[in-house]
Amino acid sequence: MKTIDSNKRIQASFICTNDYFCVVESGLNVIKEISKEDGLLWERLSVFSKFLKSQQCAIIHHTEEMQETFPLKHHIEGGLYTREIFMPKDNIVLSFIHKQDHPSFLLKGELSYINEKGNLEKISAPYTIFTTKGTQRIFYTHTDCKWACVYKVKSKTVEKAEEEIYTEDYRTLPISVINKNKKLWQV
Repeated sequence: MKTIDSNKRIQASFICTNDYFCVVESGLNVIKEISKEDGLLWERLSVFSKFLKSQQCAIIHHTEEMQETFPLKHHIEGGLYTREIFMPKDNIVLSFIHKQDHPSFLLKGELSYINEKGNLEKISAPYTIFTTKGTQRIFYTHTDCKWACVYKVKSKTVEKAEEEIYTEDYRTLPISVINKNKKLWQV
């Protein structure tokens, strides 16, 4: 492995909680390596997220830098919460763990991600994915991308809506969701 070139940045949007690769050269190679590892995808992503958070180049959710680099638009109306994020080219983006089923849309661009079965998949816009409870996504953006999700919520504020739909710890999910994903990711 090679050390990170100071001219290259690995940027992480959303919450990053993982401790995985000490040295990284290509974002896509990072995603490929995570998809090859054995064990629960949540645990692999948690380790990687902790690592990202420890890096000066990481961009963390709910910061001014994130809003500048990964502009996030929110809209809550009629019990629906819509989030749309712009993700620049050549970045690693790690999502929260989703607590509900909902549609997700790649509106613009091309990216690779680890799907629910732990396999690497490359997609191009327009593309629709149905996200299920317990899903946590990690993307590598090949081009500038625009991604949107729509959720059912009771909340009236973004902060409360995020509490309804996301978690950082898979152990807070219903046991049926945990067991389903354990079976899905068994090697």
